[in-house]
Amino acid sequence: MIALVFSYDVRDRDAFEQAYGADGEWAAFFRGAPGYVGTELLRDVEIPGRYLVVDRWESADAYNAFADAHRDEYMRRVDETRFYYEQELRLGTFENVWPEPPEAENRPAPTDV
Repeated sequence: MIALVFSYDVRDRDAFEQAYGADGEWAAFFRGAPGYVGTELLRDVEIPGRYLVVDRWESADAYNAFADAHRDEYMRRVDETRFYYEQELRLGTFENVWPEPPEAENRPAPTDV
């Protein structure tokens, strides 16, 4: 799994949260795409107006395929939402350091009681 992480300095908090939250406009755009896992919106408790957005995908290939296939719509959404923030910084694409423990793979599936 990968996580695309962005930092934002936000002008309009309410509009930004509606657009970038887990149930927001961007997540709705991604939802249903093969490999999309979810979006997390984090608000900084120390610096007002600073947020992190974490978009999780099963793989970089899944994200890139979606972005390539929906490039025009993606860019339209970027243009429509860029006024909600003063600055966007893409921090990078991250992956989990620790994979699922091997013993988890060998556990028997839960049974219905």
